[in-house]
Amino acid sequence: MDRFAVSALYLFALGVFAAPALANVGLGLLVLGAAARPRHTLLALTGHPAWPALLALALVLAVQATVLALSTGLSEADIAVLADLAKLILLVPVGLAVAGKSSRAGRALALAGLSLLLCMALHARPSELWQALSEGHTRLGFGLPAIAFGLYAATALLGVLLLVPNYAARLPSLPRRALLVAAGAALALIGIGLLTCRSRGAWLALALALPPCAVWAWRRGGLPRPALAGLGAVLVAGLLLNGEALARRLTDDAATYRALAGLADGPATGPRSELATLPADSIGLRLRLSGLALERWRERPWFGHGPDAGRQIIVQADDAELAAMAHLHNTYLELLVRFGVVGLAGFGAVLAGLGAGLHRAARAGTLPPQLGMFLTGTLAITLVWSAFDFRLLTQDFRFHVVLLAGIAFGLGLPRREAPCAS
Repeated sequence: MDRFAVSALYLFALGVFAAPALANVGLGLLVLGAAARPRHTLLALTGHPAWPALLALALVLAVQATVLALSTGLSEADIAVLADLAKLILLVPVGLAVAGKSSRAGRALALAGLSLLLCMALHARPSELWQALSEGHTRLGFGLPAIAFGLYAATALLGVLLLVPNYAARLPSLPRRALLVAAGAALALIGIGLLTCRSRGAWLALALALPPCAVWAWRRGGLPRPALAGLGAVLVAGLLLNGEALARRLTDDAATYRALAGLADGPATGPRSELATLPADSIGLRLRLSGLALERWRERPWFGHGPDAGRQIIVQADDAELAAMAHLHNTYLELLVRFGVVGLAGFGAVLAGLGAGLHRAARAGTLPPQLGMFLTGTLAITLVWSAFDFRLLTQDFRFHVVLLAGIAFGLGLPRREAPCAS
């Protein structure tokens, strides 16, 4: 049964970006494996520090849904949102397959990185790629929304830098060189993808998370000079080939910046009314959505307006420019409006529980430092990126969360050793 679960984990990781149907098959097999051993699954779950937070979050969502059902009734959209959130519990069978073994986590992450490269290869058209690199306006998502691809590419880039050199150091000379060459090629391809997705949220997230992670790895000797040189070459090449396009992308919303400067100098008329005058560009619309969301959140700050409230408040705002927006473009505001402070705290408590499990594994000496730093850096990237978009209810982001949170959950489990023969 253990081999069955591990094979299903690798199947899920391999399909996570390139073949969603394959990933769903892997998840289904993981669920079957966990259900076949209910006692083991329950013992592992209740023995993890994240268990109380998972239970509390489930109770909060269930109580809110019950109250709404008895008062105003749950819509089909509300039920669909709750069903999508319930799928996040799939992190548990993923963690059970990892079972405290860092080698399994490393292989799963490597397969997920390969899946991202396959996704790029399957959806890259040479003409579009050249156009994106040459004229600087085209945004590429390689089969995914551009801003979502930016998050996954930033995560993969961090993984290559932190995890590959440490693993390569344990190999003989020839395989080590081959792996480093392959990693350098992967780094260049991922860098091109990150550049052409034009996601400023992903760029900012990586810019904030990468330097401390790189300094940490360099001080521990886990980031050799060739890796630093490769990273520097990718950055310099990106600036030389696409510097003008990068500058243009960063100043796309200059009208909003000027309007904000004018609002700061003028008399205060109330946050919502001031934001409503901002231009209808990317940042301007996001800030207007933020003002709307905060106004509605203050009406029910503790438990929110309901599972589908994010979209509903946009529809009810009677603003033609905001009506085209599918959501609030901010994960934190979405959770506050939908589930209130209590719900947002519940999601935060789950993250804290996963972190406590990793801390326990680090103190026990079963968590490799590079893997722990990668998961920490990935969390930082995701938290920053989440201030610019909301994809918690979509399949691609759910796969991203289930894989990484599941690995974190699994590494926080005590490692089971095979019984000694006597």
